[in-house]
Amino acid sequence: MSARRRALLGGAAVLLLSACAAPGPAALPEARAEGPLPEPGEGQLWRLDPARSQLQVLAFRQGALAGLGHNHVLTAPRLQGWLQLPAQAQDPLQLNAAQLARSRFALALRLDELQLDEPAQRARLGPGFASVPGAEAIAATRANLLGESMLEAARFPWLRVQSVELLGEGATVLAEIELDWHGRQQRWRLPLALSLEPSSGSGGQVLRVQGQMALRLTDFGIRPLSLLGGMLAVQDGIGVNLDLALRPR
Repeated sequence: MSARRRALLGGAAVLLLSACAAPGPAALPEARAEGPLPEPGEGQLWRLDPARSQLQVLAFRQGALAGLGHNHVLTAPRLQGWLQLPAQAQDPLQLNAAQLARSRFALALRLDELQLDEPAQRARLGPGFASVPGAEAIAATRANLLGESMLEAARFPWLRVQSVELLGEGATVLAEIELDWHGRQQRWRLPLALSLEPSSGSGGQVLRVQGQMALRLTDFGIRPLSLLGGMLAVQDGIGVNLDLALRPR
């Protein structure tokens, strides 16, 4: 392959996360301006600590020329959220079914604050993320991701999650959630694992909530880009890793 053709294909790889927003019957006319739901005034409130919390979004390459592109990881440095438990709950790891049914949570992030392909994040994700995109490629990919051809971050600045129903017992929870993204609302099931750890410095404890889920871009009106007849493309499915730290109010 000539150096010029390789350079052109490499430039095309920068656009892997670009896509077209496809309107559908579930689309809302405008995104709400607010972030997460207002904090409840009753019950036990645990607030999210963004410095100790992490949300990762993983996007994957595909096609015969996938080796010319990169898998990508996005992170939210200023994730917002809270968890409300019943006032009588003694231990967040020993909630019974009735107490879980009266619990709820909310998360939110601003799309224009997303960070793309930080080296430390890629290094922790293993061989599939071993390649290192250049600074110009990262900047171009992020601009395409947030622009009018894909996420329309100026019009739909927030991604929000709120619980609809919490099932399970103890430290193992199955959450039904509503995800509001790109003007559409979809429901998913999200398994969660809860644990407690000491809080460094200030005393007390931190409640850690961890989970993983898979989403499809097309469910939110986003068509993954396919170049060169599908030889270079981004997969419809994306992965989400949650590792949240919450402190009692």
